[in-house]
Amino acid sequence: MTTTTSKNDSTIGQPLANYDHEVAQRVQGWLDSGQLLAWIPIVNQANFPDTPLAILQDADAYQATLRVPIYRPADLLDLPEGVTGWLLPFDDENTDVACGVWAGEVYVLGVTDSRTGRKQTLQGEVSDPGDDIAADSTRDGG
Repeated sequence: MTTTTSKNDSTIGQPLANYDHEVAQRVQGWLDSGQLLAWIPIVNQANFPDTPLAILQDADAYQATLRVPIYRPADLLDLPEGVTGWLLPFDDENTDVACGVWAGEVYVLGVTDSRTGRKQTLQGEVSDPGDDIAADSTRDGG
């Protein structure tokens, strides 16, 4: 996890444990640019534990249609409590940034597979560090 914001503090800025400066800097660049962002819920059993796996697998195919527009940083506070989702510029197709709201605070984080330790993106696992989408952060304002 990298940064947090709460209803009492409408700006992202407090570093957390396992702080990833690059992710935080990229997200801050997106927010500072005023560009429209999107949050897409990650469709998995961690987010939806009471949903049968078969339904989650079907819903995953429609993940991109679940985009929630983020017009300003305060909109992040309206995300569903306890659900991790992908955060990206609205017209982008891939990201390695996720965020969620827990106890009224927004957490911004990078995602790694707990089994393999490899970085994850919206479109799948990053197998080669050279394929990391963060390398193209200039396009994203970071």
